[in-house]
Amino acid sequence: MRLKDKLRVLLLNILGQRNVDKLRYLKFSYKFNKFSNIKDKAVFTQGFSKFYEPEMAIIPRTLKNPRNIIDIGANYGPYSFFLSKLYPESKVFAFEPSERTYNIFKRIIKRFNLKNVIPIKKGLGIKEESKEIVMPMQYTILAYVSEGNVKRNKEDKIEKIEVTTLDNFVKRNKIQNVDFIKCDVEGFELNVFRGARKTMKKFKPIVLVEIEERHTKKYGINSLDVLDFFKKLSYSAYSVKKAEIKKTNKIIKEIPLYLFLTKKIKTSNS
Repeated sequence: MRLKDKLRVLLLNILGQRNVDKLRYLKFSYKFNKFSNIKDKAVFTQGFSKFYEPEMAIIPRTLKNPRNIIDIGANYGPYSFFLSKLYPESKVFAFEPSERTYNIFKRIIKRFNLKNVIPIKKGLGIKEESKEIVMPMQYTILAYVSEGNVKRNKEDKIEKIEVTTLDNFVKRNKIQNVDFIKCDVEGFELNVFRGARKTMKKFKPIVLVEIEERHTKKYGINSLDVLDFFKKLSYSAYSVKKAEIKKTNKIIKEIPLYLFLTKKIKTSNS
């Protein structure tokens, strides 16, 4: 076990789960608060993307006036916060299945009055079912869906979750359009999109997704399978590194984020 992980487990044992979660809420609240009152969207985008992920800065370059946004793997809400502030007239449907993480996320929503963020305590996948997620070292930000995966450490925690499909969710809630999807679910991404095929075909949303072979292989999935899925739906793939977007036909080990679009855009290599 790495020293960092040992210290995390030690802190959890000393403080207890509830106090650790309080600290996580305070940490994210403090960081988000630095940007909550910035009115200029360009200044907000530049500042928040530097704080969290530089790649966020490419979103307003490609997404204009969305009505409905889907945040899959919302965690404590950095993307939901960012998208809510950037597009106050849109609705952000944010999926976060973990009980602990969801509760912190709800407090973030209330703390910053994110009225256009709708939290959903469910995971997304191929079908409606109950599943389990593994939280390595009880660290909720790294939780992944268990598909026969055993705990790697005795400190890992297992939590039961409910899973639906994006297609069912969109149909059930009579959502008329989906403009943008962000998805980061630690390797389970292809299963999420297999359950969103009808939505993808009908609305052709812009998709920002994390694809890493080290995560997809947990589910017997090659990262190129994700590219093939989008290609069959007439999407083009772009690697995203900081503010740089490049069209690609492969997954680059050093670059985890990819943008999928059905329309042409101006890129750094075009």
